[in-house]
Amino acid sequence: MRMVAASALLLCLAVSAEAAEAAPTFCVEWVRQSREGYDRLTLFSDRNLVWKKNRDGVANVERRTLAREESAFYCEYFTHADLWSLPADLRTGLTGEFAVQSLITLTRPDGLRKSIRLDELSALPAEAGALRSVLEGLRNIFLGPLAPPSRFTAETLAPGTLLKRFDGVVFRVRRVEKEKEIVELEGVREPYREFKKIGELRFQFSPPE
Repeated sequence: MRMVAASALLLCLAVSAEAAEAAPTFCVEWVRQSREGYDRLTLFSDRNLVWKKNRDGVANVERRTLAREESAFYCEYFTHADLWSLPADLRTGLTGEFAVQSLITLTRPDGLRKSIRLDELSALPAEAGALRSVLEGLRNIFLGPLAPPSRFTAETLAPGTLLKRFDGVVFRVRRVEKEKEIVELEGVREPYREFKKIGELRFQFSPPE
């Protein structure tokens, strides 16, 4: 009986070890390659954000530790089903001396990974555009802190307010549902609308002016 119990314990330990090895150490990694070099932005599961830049053979590494609520938003966002259903290759196929290529790797807690390739000229579907804007916002943390939640409230988001996403795309507020804390946005030049949680806007948009 003891031998059976010991065997069961060893099996549990082995399974736990395999699970630990399978669990990803990062939530997202964004690598951008250009003629001048590359930069790699990685958000690790322990809330550490690392931006490594290599230009003409000279490397520079910056690190930040995100607040728990910020890390939780990003790591959960990168598991969204609409991102995982995106095509793996969104590149235009066009090449040039200064063309910038990107490889984005998303992970899930169960160890699965999703890779997406695109370039600066890619015509991105709405989900991919939103993904890139979130990544831009994540990288902007090295240039300054995220806007506080107080900049995005039902009172500051009256219908008609313009919001610029971190990738430069501009949206207009159509309506605000205060009870649900949701805002409906429409693209100023893009023919689509979407609903966003007010509390999550700061991760993707500059605050209204």
